Amino acid sequence: MRTAPGVALGGGRYRLLRRIAVGGMGEVWEANDDALQRPVAVKVLRAEFAGDAGFLERFRTEARNSAALSHPNIAALFDYGEQDGSAYLVMELVVGEPLSDLLEREPVLDLRRLLPVLAQTARGLHAAHQAGVVHRDVKPGNILLARSGKVKITDFGVSLAADQKTMTATGMVMGTAQYLSPEQAVGRPATPLSDLYSLGVVAYEALAGKRPFTGPTAVDIAVAHVNDPVPPLPTTVERRLSALVLRLLSKEPSERPASGEELAGMLDRLMPQTPAAGVPMLVSHPQRPRDEFARTRRDEPAPAAAPAVAAAPAPPTSRSAARGAVPPSYPPSRRSRSGRAEPAPGTRRAVARAATPPSGSVLGAVRDAGENLRRLRLPLVILVLVLVALLGAALADRVVGADGASGVTSTARATGADAADQYPRADAPGAMITAERRAARATTDPAGRDPGHPPVPRSTEVKDA
Repeated sequence: MRTAPGVALGGGRYRLLRRIAVGGMGEVWEANDDALQRPVAVKVLRAEFAGDAGFLERFRTEARNSAALSHPNIAALFDYGEQDGSAYLVMELVVGEPLSDLLEREPVLDLRRLLPVLAQTARGLHAAHQAGVVHRDVKPGNILLARSGKVKITDFGVSLAADQKTMTATGMVMGTAQYLSPEQAVGRPATPLSDLYSLGVVAYEALAGKRPFTGPTAVDIAVAHVNDPVPPLPTTVERRLSALVLRLLSKEPSERPASGEELAGMLDRLMPQTPAAGVPMLVSHPQRPRDEFARTRRDEPAPAAAPAVAAAPAPPTSRSAARGAVPPSYPPSRRSRSGRAEPAPGTRRAVARAATPPSGSVLGAVRDAGENLRRLRLPLVILVLVLVALLGAALADRVVGADGASGVTSTARATGADAADQYPRADAPGAMITAERRAARATTDPAGRDPGHPPVPRSTEVKDA
């Protein structure tokens, strides 16, 4: 079966887009499921193995074992098919990279990145073991890291199910030599604890930046797994984690953790976490050097009496030296509940305040009353001034009202007694007409002249003349 971009498999349903990786048995392609319109990963048997019954049977075994597994940390299998003497697997497409690529860029991983990967892998292996499937090829290339941080175990091509007929000849070793367990290296059947040993090799490599056993050939490496002691991890590795990795790499399977679930729990407890009570914070108060200028202030404590010793005259300081001196600093003052500034402890004001009687005694009550009156002095002065102004205004209103009433009475009396005083020119031409003049007019002629008196020129006649 030919593989190339655009080739459709499964009756035209799965269309290949690009090749992702090449393994020992097959090629992995990114494809599109045209029926469901979703991206998938298609593993195709390599062309040189097409028509080989043994490899076709291995592909069928991988499909059956993968289909029996369902776990968030195991890549899901969607479909299996055979075409033109070859076979293919349709699987979940994991957008990310294998752990092997990450270790190539960063040979040593931080605990916060490594421990979640190991714990998720252990849980996925435990789910496979519970289903009766042993992976037998746990290595960084088969541990996929999604961009979301999820771990997916893939490639169950050499896995072995509990009821599966063996497909290897006597003494034949299945797996990768660098991650092979000692029991597999000597030809014994692989068990779930064999997968945990392989995961321990992955952990050792990620912590030390190298594999625990190496050699020129695969046989030398397998012999080293059986006979050589495990090299110690770097001292920078956390002590409990180092002991757990060495336990995983024990030659005897019984000395390893009993299951993947137990291993995952141990890894979770090693993960650095923030305690429920929070992280304690160290708070320190800054210490300032004492300033000589501050000692001359009133609030500073009085200097201790020193023995009388003739002090040498201080050398004169230049103006530039005085300009560069540190300015004085004073201790901060506290404020009480009443809002008053409290003197700094140890100062003269504080000592004097401590010597005063407490607020509960009579003297203390007198002192507190005096302080309260001192604070209320300005409001009392303002209140007195306002009261004085109001009283003055009221008194002025009474005085003005009495004078006005007496003036009206005297005016009325003057009008009734002597109207001539109010109108001195009443008899003059053009003057106001009074009651007496109105009576005099009655005795004059129609021209306005009194027959008994000579005519008096009026103002208009004077003007005409």
